Amino acid sequence: MSKELERDFDMGDEIGRGRFGVVRRCASRSTGEAYAVKSVDRSRLSDDLDRSLAEMEPKLAQLAAADNPGVVQVHAVYEDEVWTHMVMDLCTGTDLLDWIRLRCGKAVPEPDAAAMVARLAEALALCHRSGVAHRDVKPDNVILDASSGDGPPRLRLADFGCAAYVGDGRSAEGLVGTPHYVAPEVVAGGEYGVKADVWSAGVVMYVLLTGGALPFGGETASDVFAAVLRGNLRFPPSLFSGVSPAAKDLMRRMMCRDVYRRLSAEQVMGTTTSNSSSFHW
Repeated sequence: MSKELERDFDMGDEIGRGRFGVVRRCASRSTGEAYAVKSVDRSRLSDDLDRSLAEMEPKLAQLAAADNPGVVQVHAVYEDEVWTHMVMDLCTGTDLLDWIRLRCGKAVPEPDAAAMVARLAEALALCHRSGVAHRDVKPDNVILDASSGDGPPRLRLADFGCAAYVGDGRSAEGLVGTPHYVAPEVVAGGEYGVKADVWSAGVVMYVLLTGGALPFGGETASDVFAAVLRGNLRFPPSLFSGVSPAAKDLMRRMMCRDVYRRLSAEQVMGTTTSNSSSFHW
């Protein structure tokens, strides 16, 4: 544990754990304010890609969060010989995946889904303006505000552990992300850009409007990747009978295999606003 981190923060209970690190509660010694600290053990990173992602995560998370209320904020970063520690907002709400599961297969009403997609698109658009591609947009990485009250919950994008810098005309490369949510150009190899996030957000929208169904499936990751590459987007009547044509059209434009025809995050914002009751185009 970094001496500087322990100097500035009282460490609390563990609240999460991943492949290479752990998340704990902490509190500022100077103000008493509560935060979360994500600690990554770099000594366990044997893969070159994992090491590169771990090195870039603090920088890209801070860059993405700057003037972006739709992203979990990073307040401080500490590094020692082995560990990287990121002090972040303590999010007391559930993530979007658990929220959907608690609905037990019940679809999210279209007005609520419209507001949530708008907020996600706005968060992504601001990330993209800063040159950051998230590359792992999925319900697990969307945190809901526990104090939202009635109506659709406010959400914030979290976990920039797969992010890449794509500003200054750069492109991303490498197969990173989650199979069911990854864009076809990522699976195909080569270079790609921020619109890969829009495809993933389109999958999230599909999941919301169906109560958990995925547009591209398979028994194995290879099967899922093959389905993603085919990109045959279907809207079964049993799941979409109550979904508007405008919402289906938006998903087609977000999950379009042709990257040049696919909408940008800013264009998705133009289809609805966070206060809208429906999708439009």
